[in-house]
This record gives sequence, structure tokens and C-alpha cells, in this order.
Amino acid sequence: MMPAKLLYRGSVKDIYEDLENPERLLFKFSDRYSVFDWGEMPDLIEGKGQTLAEMGLFFFEWLSLGETWKNWKPHYNLKKSELAVLDTLKGQGLKNHSLGKHPCDRDSFYVKKVDVPKVPFDDGRYDYSCYQLRPENTLVPLEVIFRFGLPSGSSLFERLEDEDYRRELGLHHIPQEGESFNRPLIEFSTKLESTDRYIKYEEAQRISGLSDREFSELYAHNIILACRLKDLFFESGIELWDGKFEWAFGQDREGRGFELVDSIGPDELRLMKEGQKLSKEFLRGFYRQSEWLKAVKLAKEDAKRLGIKEWHPIVKDKYNEAPKQLDKSFYKAAQALYPALLRELKGSSSDEGEMSLEEVIKLMKDCEASL
Repeated sequence: MMPAKLLYRGSVKDIYEDLENPERLLFKFSDRYSVFDWGEMPDLIEGKGQTLAEMGLFFFEWLSLGETWKNWKPHYNLKKSELAVLDTLKGQGLKNHSLGKHPCDRDSFYVKKVDVPKVPFDDGRYDYSCYQLRPENTLVPLEVIFRFGLPSGSSLFERLEDEDYRRELGLHHIPQEGESFNRPLIEFSTKLESTDRYIKYEEAQRISGLSDREFSELYAHNIILACRLKDLFFESGIELWDGKFEWAFGQDREGRGFELVDSIGPDELRLMKEGQKLSKEFLRGFYRQSEWLKAVKLAKEDAKRLGIKEWHPIVKDKYNEAPKQLDKSFYKAAQALYPALLRELKGSSSDEGEMSLEEVIKLMKDCEASL
């Protein structure tokens, strides 16, 4: 491995500074996983890191090609601003921060380095004033969530009682579980805070320092990207229900533009086939009724009431809870899921000893039936 310095150890991937080229970083994906904002869970899913790296590179390379967009015939009711973004993508593809795979480590790839500001936390609030200076080559402090429907377990159910919020999303009624939408809904949550916090459009634009034009363009990029991915998965008989994207400020002919950053894979998407969830939601299901998750929810409420950032110690110290390891059958299904999905996307067949996606689905259904 080339000389590198660890900058950040996340719940799933580690980020290294390339000491030979300070303008780029190395994303090294691990076999760890995280659910419910907890961070590293007690199991390591063997081979997951390599598959996530390969899938992330696949998506970045595919989306960067003009042909990916020229050959697409969208059937969605796209607005004028969204069609304008699509025309741009047909010419130059989607800009992203990928700089290609690592020559030796198959669980790693290089990305362009962008600044990630630390927003101060004082008197119970985060200070985003650095974004009012209109930085470039800097992470947009938002996670953008898209939703094509409301499967069971969707967190949107928690926010649907707010009529103003529903209208902002384009909803004129309270949708039911399982309902799908003709075009994706877009939500925003904070990225640089200790706990993700869903926010309305006005706050998302304000804390990010976005002009009206930039906010409209960011919104349009997410609509177009979500629709393109949905159609890609549809070709493999897989339903894309929701997911999240992250962006950085880049440059275009009119000033600041947007580049797709982080990665795309099953950990960022909610996928289904034959009624079975094919994403991290499967792992969430194992913990959904646990005493540990109940403690997580209570600890978050405690931290909010006390005006403090860190709720993890409350789970351990006050409620004496921690996540348990996966059952063997859940582990086997999770281990097989990631490579099976990648083969399905690439149209490659399973080798001897590898489970097909259909076989993985059967095993996952058996696991869930055992809960």
C-alpha cells in the first residue's frame, strides 16, 4: 500500500490522506456495518468491504459517462429545471470525486480531496456561518434523501403529521404504507451534526449558503440521479424505494456547481425484489424490536433535552444496553447479499459456491420469518 495517513475511521469506511499526493484521499471500505446511527456494530461481514468498493467504482464510472444519460428515455414527469440538468449530463456525464481504483487493494479507491468543515456546537446550536462565505471544493453539509414510496420501516412516517412539511414534499395527503410515487420526494437532513436531523427546505438552503439558483440545481440533480438509478435497477427486476446522496461544491460555467461524493451502494439505498429488502434495512430488522434500540431512542431524547451532542454513552451508562451479534443465518445472508447484488448489476453469473440473488432472497425471507 502506498504511503497514507489515517484521517478518519468511520463506522463502515476509513479515509486516508495520500502522502504522495495531498490533493487526493483513499477510501478504504471495511467489513464493518452500522445501523441506527450507532457506529460500528459487533460483527464483521467478510468480503463486504471489497464489494462496496467495487460497487462504488461501478456507479461512479457509469454515471460519469455521457452515454449513460444519452441512452436513457425517462418516463417521469420531469420539470424544466430537471430537463436542463439532464441535457448537461448528456454532454459531460455526472461529475463526481472518484479518481479510480487502488492498484493493490480491491477494497479501496481514490477520491478527490474536499474540505469538510467542523461546525461549532455552542449553546445547543450548530454554527454554519462558514458556509455563508460560499466555499468551493467543500462538502455540502446535507444528506439528500430521495423516496419513491413508503415501504414498512420508512422514517418519513414520523414526519407526516406536519401538514406544511408534507406540502413542501409535494404530498397533498398522508400516504399509506406501501404507497409509491410517480416521481421521487426529496428530503434533507444534516450531515455534520452528531445525529442526523431532518430539516425543511428553507433551513437546508440557509445552513448550506445556497443561492436560489444553486438550491434549485441541487434539487434537480437529485431528482434526475434518483430516477436514473431506479431505471437501472428495474432492468434487473429490483425495486429502488429510497436512498441518499452526498455532494460537494465544485465549479461550472456559472460559478459553483455540484459533484457527487461519498459512495453509492446497498448501504445508501433501500432495494427490494420479490418483496424482500435487499439493503441494510435487512440488518435493521434484526435489531428493530431489541431492548438496545429502545435504549437508543430514549438516549437521543435525553441528549436533546439536556442540550448535549453525545447520546451513545447514555445508552451504555444509563440504560446498560449494547447491540448483540447477528444470528448465524442473518450473517450468512448479509455476507452473500453484497456480491450477489453486484453480479446482478453487472450481468455476470455466479461461480461455483456463490449464491445467486434468488437464493439469497430465499435465505433472507427464512431469516425474517424466524424473528
